[in-house]
Amino acid sequence: MDRRLFLKTGAAGLAGLALAKPETQAKTQTSHTPLDTQGYVREPARRIPVVDSADVVVIGGGPAGFAAAVAAAREGSDVLLLERLYFLGGLFTGCGVTPIINMFHPSENGKSRQAVFGICDELCQRLNEAGMISWEGIRPKVDPEATKYFMEDFCAGAGVRILYGVQAAQVTQSGGAIDSVIVEGKSGRVAIRCRFVIDASGDGDVLEWTGEDFTICQNDIGAMWRIGNADNSGKGSPTPVKGVRTMHTAGEKNQDGLDMYNLTRIQLKLRKKMWEDVAQWRTLEGNEDLYLVDTPALVGVRTTRVLDSVANVTTEGAATGKVYPDVIGITGGESNLKYNGGKILKNKRLMWQIPYSSLTPRHVPNLLVAGRCFGFEKELTYDAREIGTCLVTGQAAGVAASLAVARRQSNRGIDISELQSRLRAQHVKLEA
Repeated sequence: MDRRLFLKTGAAGLAGLALAKPETQAKTQTSHTPLDTQGYVREPARRIPVVDSADVVVIGGGPAGFAAAVAAAREGSDVLLLERLYFLGGLFTGCGVTPIINMFHPSENGKSRQAVFGICDELCQRLNEAGMISWEGIRPKVDPEATKYFMEDFCAGAGVRILYGVQAAQVTQSGGAIDSVIVEGKSGRVAIRCRFVIDASGDGDVLEWTGEDFTICQNDIGAMWRIGNADNSGKGSPTPVKGVRTMHTAGEKNQDGLDMYNLTRIQLKLRKKMWEDVAQWRTLEGNEDLYLVDTPALVGVRTTRVLDSVANVTTEGAATGKVYPDVIGITGGESNLKYNGGKILKNKRLMWQIPYSSLTPRHVPNLLVAGRCFGFEKELTYDAREIGTCLVTGQAAGVAASLAVARRQSNRGIDISELQSRLRAQHVKLEA
């Protein structure tokens, strides 16, 4: 379909033109919610106009979705990246979670080794050239506004089509495979045909819609934010911008990140605290010119849904440096790891491999999962949700999806050796 025609005529005028394929339905007729319900209403049946199509549709423009979209487009696929906000980066840029944890791996001698390369490394190089990276220990720490700009620039260079301001709301399936993604935005409720989907939503939204198995993990919800004229304040940690420092508010423990009432309550509480903290600090001698640069557009949800994949990454695998035949990347370990009744300190840990099977759902043949909702055991939560790991899983999912589309294969039917070869060509490191 000609996207320029859509922009001229609007969704409604294309309803007849776009529905070239037989109509399909969502898998379930009852919406799911984690909230207590007060009964049900029945939504009138309606036809949804199809307004676009793509080889690979990526849901979510955070680090994983960004890397997936760029990687798939570089492999020759037509890629449409859907993001509900109006910038890329998710919590990376929208909540100020700017240190790229797990990109480098600590060691006993105080030195570090780089674990994550590929698109993550390319992005850091561009930011460094622009003077938009500082260091927090072994972690590169980026400027969020510069990162938004360069992420969009990477997408433009690869030929990724971005659609902002759309909330993925459901999928339709035919024969078990996803046929279309239904989204809602200012143009109404519309559908996008797809050959392959990458769920990089952070919350595993597609997993629930398709009936895939998952676990729900409650975790801490906090926020990171920035203050200005703060270099001599003793507050926060430095950023690449002179005078601006990052603050971290831990927030509340074991919170439900799928409860919209709870998220609203936490957002209101945190923003009030940030404003009042700055006001109080300004009363201290030397801090009179301190000011609030920004509060986060997103609260810092750490984990919600986690895929029950073909084979989740195990704690034992990460602790022992297990070598997987279907490895698609490695990541560092910047946290202490509970294992076998004890604890492995972070400076004694090994880099760990991520297998392709942990990105792969058990049932839906044209779906992969990337980011903090891929398959891993609970003890690996800290490592698995970090920005470095999200970029690794995203890039792998993008290359795999493009390969599946090109070869007309399912997610479980692709040649792993070819996938690994293509990942190496994109400068991904597979061996520790």
